[in-house]
Formats: sequence, structure tokens, C-alpha cells
Amino acid sequence: MGAPVDLIARPEVALLRLLVAGLVGGLIGVERERASHAAGERMFAGVRTFPLFAILGASLTVAEGEIGIATIAGFMAVAALAVVAYWRTSGSGEVGTTTESAALATYWIGAIAGTGALLLAGAIGITVAVLLVSKERLEAFPRAMTREELRATLTLAVIAVVILPILPDRSYGPWKVWNPHNLWGVVVLVCGLSFAAFLAMRLWGARQGLYLSGILGGLVSSTAVTVSFAAHSRTMPDRGRQLAAASGLASMVMLARVAFLAAIVGPSVLRYLGPFLGIMALAGAIVTAILMRRRATDGPQETGVTNPFQLREAIRWALIYGAVLLVVEAARRELGSWGVVAASMLAGLVDMDAITLSLATMSGVGLAPETAAGGIALATLSNTAAKAGYAAWRGDRAYGRAVAGILGISFIAGIAAILLLGLKPLG
Repeated sequence: MGAPVDLIARPEVALLRLLVAGLVGGLIGVERERASHAAGERMFAGVRTFPLFAILGASLTVAEGEIGIATIAGFMAVAALAVVAYWRTSGSGEVGTTTESAALATYWIGAIAGTGALLLAGAIGITVAVLLVSKERLEAFPRAMTREELRATLTLAVIAVVILPILPDRSYGPWKVWNPHNLWGVVVLVCGLSFAAFLAMRLWGARQGLYLSGILGGLVSSTAVTVSFAAHSRTMPDRGRQLAAASGLASMVMLARVAFLAAIVGPSVLRYLGPFLGIMALAGAIVTAILMRRRATDGPQETGVTNPFQLREAIRWALIYGAVLLVVEAARRELGSWGVVAASMLAGLVDMDAITLSLATMSGVGLAPETAAGGIALATLSNTAAKAGYAAWRGDRAYGRAVAGILGISFIAGIAAILLLGLKPLG
């Protein structure tokens, strides 16, 4: 908890915390007011009361300097109001406790803001508001789930929440390249991305859900997106081109992610790398946009997906990932000056973040920025070619061809950019 705030010497600190609490409480209050009017229900709290709950929690915490006795006493008072409100409305046939629970959550969000954890308070508040406004879709989702989908959901929970935490987070094997926790994390990542795409398709429709999943998945791993969507393409072949367009979006986001990482870790590298990434992204985005436009009015909106993810496919990908890690380390140790080239191309087969961060960091210590940029460029080309190969190998024919079209044009543009810009990974 933060130290007590001096309201006289630093009133702006306290006012900022109270302001954030009031805004978050107001956001939740607006949603509850809207929902109550739409349902014709009697309101326990609305657009004015919810901000007051949040401000009460924040002010008590600010006054104490931490979440103490006064804050807890305030929570008990709000809880008592919620109990009375529930007792008065339950007799009329309304037995839901959503508004009352939201009131208690709002008070604690205000208390969190009062401690100075404004980002955490804002994130929790927005999450609560999203959960409240998504009532119809969230309630319809479990009713529409099949037994297989429920089993897959529980499987994902087991591999992510039960198995992953107990695996040792230490390195084993030759040169200590295999970390069981990290390798199983790859399994969780692939399954999680597939499951996220499944949820998005169910909630927003096949086309919009896939595109959103591709964009968000590209922030994590465009390679994992390509692999997971390849598995989906075999169970929903009529959506192959839409899945490919979503994979293309993930790859374009990956290029932006590489540029961001390079700018943060080695800004001098971006001077040479930026134009290369921009040319690749532009070429791929044009083909992706054409593919999305071509399919904009085709086909029904049913998702056709019956299994959120395939665990066997994810495990196979983790094994490939582990093998590449070993080969990359061997190349780095044994190939001398060619190690940058070999390691870049091999690392790009599975991941871009590690090689980007490594070379960008080395650009300030013994490695010229243009050489680091050349290595990252090679890794990007390797990653692009590898994703096209994964799509053709593990995906439906339509998916593989469409992904090859997007990434093939981007790859050719990347080769042209290297020649035009004169990027040389060997210096």
C-alpha cells in the first residue's frame, strides 16, 4: 500500500485518485442505469450512486493512507445497503444479484484507486463494465456449447492452470536450451489462441471474430496463430480463405511488433529495419485486404467449428519449437561469424521476439546497427516462409494456398527491400 497522502501539500495526488474512482464508478453506473430502464426494473443504484460508492472507497483509503479499518467499515456499510436492496426487490420476483454485486465491486475499485494503483483500478472497472454490458451474449454462450466444447474448455483450464504452474521453470538438455515450463507454455499459447478464435467467432460471427482473433493473436505470436488456424481450417474448410486472411492480419501485426521491439531496445536498428518492415507490411496488407474484400459477401455466417482446439496439434508444435531451439543454439556456438545468419534464419522458424531482442540489444555492443537489422530481416523472411509452410503442411488446401499468396507476396517484397536497402547480416 502507498504511504499516507498529505492532502494539504499534495492535493493533486488525492484528487487524481478520486477522479479515477469517480470516472470508473460512473462508467459502471451508466451501464446499470441503462440496463434497469431497458428491463423496466426498480433501480437499487444508477449513474449517480455508483460513482458515490467508488468515491467513498477512494476517499477512505486516501484518508487512511492504506486499506484499513475505515475502508473495511465503509465496505460493510455498502454491503448492508446492497442486502437491504436485494431483500426489498426479491419479493417481486427479481432474484438477480448483479447490481448488488457490481456495487460491492465498485466500492473496492474505488479503494484500489485510493491506494494509487490507478491502472489496476481502471482495468478492473473496464472489465466489470464489459461483463455487465455483455450479459445476453455471455448467457447465451454456455447454453449453445456442446459437450465436446465444454470438455475442451475444461481441458484448456487443466493444461493452463493445473499443469503449467507445476512444471519446473529451469533449463535442461544440451546447452540448457529446454525449459519444461516454457515448452508447455507454447502448448498453452497455441491452444489458447485457438480457443480465443472459437470464442470470438461465437460472439461476433465467423468473419469478424476471425479477423479480431488474428489481430490480437499477432500481438502474441503470428506463428502460433497460423498453426492454430491451420487446425481449424481442416474442420471448417468453407472458411479457409477467411482463416487465411486472419492469419495474414496476424503477420502484419507481427511486423509492427518487431518494429516496436527494435525501437525500444535498439533505436538505431530501426533506421535500417523500418523501411524493410514497412515494405513487407504494405505488400502483405494489400493482398490481405483483397482477400477480405473478395470474401466479404460470400457464404453463411455460421462458424461451423465444433472443437475449440486440438491438443495433439499444439503438442506437436511444441516439439518442433524445442527442436529448433536446440539447432539455433548449436548454430550460434559452432558457426562463428556465420552464426548470426544461421541463428537468425533458424530462430525465425518459430519466434521473432527472441531474435529481435537479442540482435537489437547486441547492436549497441559489438554489432553494427545495419548488421543487426540485416539479421532481423533474415529472421523475418524465414518466419514468413515457415508460416506459409506450416499452413500448407497442417492446413486445408484452400487455407494453405491463400496463406501462401499473402505471405508469398510479402516475402518477395522483403527480398526486394533487402536488395534495395543493402541490408547485410554479415556486416
